[in-house]
Amino acid sequence: MGWGRISDGDNLFRHCIHPNSFRGRSFLPEKFIYIKAAPDRSLHASLVWERFVPTTGLLHDSGCRLALHMNQGAQAGGKYEEENKKIYCGAYQLQANTIRALTGIEGLEEVASADVVHSIEGEEFAHADLRIVLKSGKTPNIEGTKTAIVTYLWAAYRGPLKHVCDCDKDAKEHPSSALGVPPRGRYSDTRSSIFRAWSIVRYHICFWIWRKLSRSGG
Repeated sequence: MGWGRISDGDNLFRHCIHPNSFRGRSFLPEKFIYIKAAPDRSLHASLVWERFVPTTGLLHDSGCRLALHMNQGAQAGGKYEEENKKIYCGAYQLQANTIRALTGIEGLEEVASADVVHSIEGEEFAHADLRIVLKSGKTPNIEGTKTAIVTYLWAAYRGPLKHVCDCDKDAKEHPSSALGVPPRGRYSDTRSSIFRAWSIVRYHICFWIWRKLSRSGG
C-alpha cells in the first residue's frame, strides 16, 4: 500500500543502525546503505519519507522502533546476543531526484530504471522502497553494481542527524558519536516555519485516514 507519488524534491532519510553499519566502533559508509538483490534482479533498499516523519522527533522515533523490532526478532529466533544488540544512531538525508538520476550515470549503464515509492511496511507508515531495475540481457556483476550505487548515494547524502534512544542512554560509548559527515556536508532543515507547520497538520490528517482504513480493512 502506498500514499501518492514521492516528488523529486522530497526528502528521504536512511536510518543508521549499529553494528550493521560499523566495523567495531568505526562507521563504514559502504555498509550504511544496505541494498538487497531480489530474484528478479531488481535491487531494493529501505528509506523513510519525510512527509510522514515531518519532525526530527518522529524521524528518530521510527529509528528507535526499527532497532527495537530487530532486537525482538533476534530474541524470537533465539539469536539475540547482547554484544550485538541493535542500536539506532541517527539518520542521513537525500532527495528523491538523486535516486531517479541513477539512470544514465556513467559506470552504471546496466541500470534500466531507478525510483523510490511509498510502501507502508507493517505499522511503519513512512516506509519507502528504493527500487532499481537492471537491464535484461547480459548479467551484470551484481556486487559491483551495488558497490557503485552505494558510492553514488553516499556522495549525495547530508547529515548525520545523531540520536540516542531512551533505552540506550546508559551506554558508555554510544556509537552515534562515530557517525561520519558525507561529502555534501551536514543536513539543515530549510523548510519555512509555515511549511513545517502545514507538514505536521498534513501528517496527522493522513495518519488518521490510514488508521481508519486499516481498521476497516480498506
